[in-house]
Amino acid sequence: MVKITNGVNVFEVTRGAFDGIYSRQGYTIMNEKAAKDVKTPEAPKAPEKTEDEIFVEEILEKPISQWNKDEVKRFAGIKEIDITGTKNANEAKEIIKSFLEAQEQE
Repeated sequence: MVKITNGVNVFEVTRGAFDGIYSRQGYTIMNEKAAKDVKTPEAPKAPEKTEDEIFVEEILEKPISQWNKDEVKRFAGIKEIDITGTKNANEAKEIIKSFLEAQEQE
């Protein structure tokens, strides 16, 4: 990573991004002393997502009918949906569908 500037803005980018894009737009690589002298506003940090949150976001992007058995079990566990007593993944998927529909109506 290198710090670059155009005299107004300061960014930290990869060397490849600098060579391919920013150098053509008039940016130059800053030396360490100049980088310390320039005060750049810090962007607010987004809260980090947990593995479970990422899994839920990704799994909801595909239809429930395409979920495999492990995905059904993991989703139900994360969302605390009781699928005990179901005989197969399709029965569990129906319970999950009902849960998701109820959430949409709230």
